Amino acid sequence: MTVHNLPVSLTSFVGRGQELGEIEALVSGRRLVTLAGVGGCGKTRLAVELATRVKDRWPDGVWLVDLGPVTDPDQVPRLTAATLKVLLEPGSAPIDALAAQLRQKRLLLCLDTCEHLLDPAAALTDTVLRTCPEVSIMATSREPLGVAGETVWRVPSLKEDEAVELFVDRASLAAPGFDVHTTQTDVRAVCEQVDNIPLAVELAAAWVRALSPAQIAAGLADRFRVLAGGARRAIPRHQTLQASMEWSHALLDDDEKAVFRRMAVFSGTFTLEAAEAVCDSELAMIGRLVDKSLVSVRENDGHVRYRLLDTVRQYAQERLDASGETETIRDRHLDHYLREVEAAQDGLETDQDTWRRELLSQQDNINAALDRGLSTKDDRGRRLAAAMARQWFITGQVHAGLDFLRRAADPADRSSLQSRLLAGIALLGMLSGRMVFIDEVARQGLELAAENGDDVARGRCLTAMAFTAFFSDFEKCEAVAREAHEVRSGDPFTEDFAAIMAAYSFTARNRHEEAIAIARPVYERSAARGDRFCAAFAYCIELWAGLETGDLRRATEVGEGLLPIVGPLGDYFAVGTMTANIALVAGMTGNIAAGLKMLEGIVRSIDETPDVDAVAFEHSMGMLHLWDGDLDDAVRWLERGISRMTTDTRHWTATRCFPGLAAGLRLLGRLEEAAEVAAKGVRLAEEHKSPYILADALDEQAFLIRDTDPGRARDLHHQALSLRREVRVHTYTVRSLDALAHLEAAVGNHAEAVRLLGTASSAREAMGHPLPPVDLKEHEAVVAALRGHLGDDEFLSLWDDGAARSLDDAVAALTRGRGPRNRPQAGWASLTPTELDVVRLVAEGLSNPEIATRLYMSRGTVKAHLTHIYAKLAVTNRTELAILAAANPA
Repeated sequence: MTVHNLPVSLTSFVGRGQELGEIEALVSGRRLVTLAGVGGCGKTRLAVELATRVKDRWPDGVWLVDLGPVTDPDQVPRLTAATLKVLLEPGSAPIDALAAQLRQKRLLLCLDTCEHLLDPAAALTDTVLRTCPEVSIMATSREPLGVAGETVWRVPSLKEDEAVELFVDRASLAAPGFDVHTTQTDVRAVCEQVDNIPLAVELAAAWVRALSPAQIAAGLADRFRVLAGGARRAIPRHQTLQASMEWSHALLDDDEKAVFRRMAVFSGTFTLEAAEAVCDSELAMIGRLVDKSLVSVRENDGHVRYRLLDTVRQYAQERLDASGETETIRDRHLDHYLREVEAAQDGLETDQDTWRRELLSQQDNINAALDRGLSTKDDRGRRLAAAMARQWFITGQVHAGLDFLRRAADPADRSSLQSRLLAGIALLGMLSGRMVFIDEVARQGLELAAENGDDVARGRCLTAMAFTAFFSDFEKCEAVAREAHEVRSGDPFTEDFAAIMAAYSFTARNRHEEAIAIARPVYERSAARGDRFCAAFAYCIELWAGLETGDLRRATEVGEGLLPIVGPLGDYFAVGTMTANIALVAGMTGNIAAGLKMLEGIVRSIDETPDVDAVAFEHSMGMLHLWDGDLDDAVRWLERGISRMTTDTRHWTATRCFPGLAAGLRLLGRLEEAAEVAAKGVRLAEEHKSPYILADALDEQAFLIRDTDPGRARDLHHQALSLRREVRVHTYTVRSLDALAHLEAAVGNHAEAVRLLGTASSAREAMGHPLPPVDLKEHEAVVAALRGHLGDDEFLSLWDDGAARSLDDAVAALTRGRGPRNRPQAGWASLTPTELDVVRLVAEGLSNPEIATRLYMSRGTVKAHLTHIYAKLAVTNRTELAILAAANPA
């Protein structure tokens, strides 16, 4: 079944059989067809009917983009992207980014009501037609777009019989039992009076409940004489429609006229509650205007919403301006949506799916209210912007949100409102990846929040600061996240996302048990309230644990569950980041092509929109290309990741990219560059205190010297193995076994080399982690050489011997007898980083429950750590431990 967003019509489609056939032939053979004609001639209805009939011809869907409510030209590509469910965050060239997403699609795009946005609609159309060969466009407009290749089809009035049929159909809705047989002459006269224009016919037919067709015809004739200044001859069609509107409006009572003109203030659709608050209306009044075809009604997922057709809204706006009420009604509109958004704040934290969708449905009106509010001298617009910050964050509307928040922020203001605006800017800044900018704004907001006692703003600013700290200092990130978590502001998002940042600071240090202990309760809480952002990031902690500890099947399972959680947000940061992580798992399980395919759409758009971010997508792209043997692309992507790091700072994404870049350069024969990159990778990994990145970088240094200094290379590989063993990253440990096996083979220790390869191969098979294509040629050459040296029987016997060993046993055998280990078995130097944290808190006098809270772990885990610490330090109680800690300050 073809996907589409075409509306379900609540009234029947009348006539136009010949026209539909002509348009269908045009759309089948030409890529841009514009249905042009005066307002009310039925362009939209005709386009929707045609699109419904041909939708099965378009595998990627038929999509209707309603430009009627749009006033900002920049919103044309963004609304189109949102309609197509394309991840597009505004940047320097949003039209190009959108086109990039559509290059491989075969779909029909229907741009409806383009006349007030001709330039941006034409620009979008031209770019899509030139770059997306399988996309066709059907537009509706009062005038042509003026794009090369455009076929303009002028929408005619209905044929006389069709106009009569339409009148009768709509009259029967207004007055069931309407008998056309006795009034056919008068009905034909009415249709002739209005030039058989569909909207004018419907407006006239709606009055049969109160007037006879003869009275309607007489009233229209009077109205035309007034407008035309005399005889009714060849009045232009727009004047005909104006006359129909004027005549229909004149028949309204004063209350109906007031409500009708006030509705002009709405952008797009609106609810009954909004109409009641803004227009001083009630359901019965709106019902009467619906009956008279002046207000349209739409139902979606059981929710009824109203709107004015574009032509009708323009007429209503003229009446509103003439009444002198415009400013008053715009203020009422602002007040209503301010109340709505402020009231939604609790809902966004307790039932996020419902309230996220509700605010999205009102977005056009909220934006209009913001524009109004930020042009006034009071704080209503600023309050509305502050209240919308969470919604913009949840839905990833970075550009629009930052624009409104910056307009609302006032550097001279020292109030709590200003601190909330700054907190909002900091949160949205996280999604843009601008670390220095985020930190600066967050610190300003934190200072103001402390002055005003605003714990919500304080917590959110601290959370943003923890996020930026993560990329340069995991311990600082953990400390700031703990501070944010302990604010206890009553803001679920702050408490949960702060805990998530602490968890990731442990994940990055390969302390997965501690990370999961924090993240799992966060996932349960956030999923229960529909916080897809927090739920996805919390659940992804388990993906990383599986990916690094050898449980790649669990990592794959988590990945399969992640996108359904985060996908409905439709944002770039969360969806892009999760996809980058899932793609990395796919590559490590041998599905490199699938991983690249996952990232294809995201990368294409980020290339066109540099103002957005997804964490470490460059690293995932680089490693996938590296594993696939596409070395030039691997180097290009990994260098792009490294470019995140300025000359005087370090960046976690950049640090992750250094070992892979060293490998790519080495395999390309650029050995001096590779050595320099590997050395820098070692230094940065040590600064970050990241064992697995350090191990990867040490391996690269070893590969570069294995032919000239095999002894030093063996030491480096063993150092990497010790690091991996210490933090139990089994997925990477097999790399050490393969590397050492190749060294043993090179020095003639054939039996040990085969055993190591057998163990590594067996472990890879158990984990579902095959050798990547880039390593296969060398691996197969080593295996073939070993088989040649030993003969098949001995080779297979040794291989089976190695395959029968567990990974742990093999590693223990390798590290046995190699002198001092990276960390001794006993004494102060034997303590792990977590054990040192426990000792420090014991020395501060904290109890086990207090330590558990501080370090985000269970009481049982604290007790287990203390047991190990007592054994390593040969102490028997907390007092002895505290004394020893005082003698060994950190």
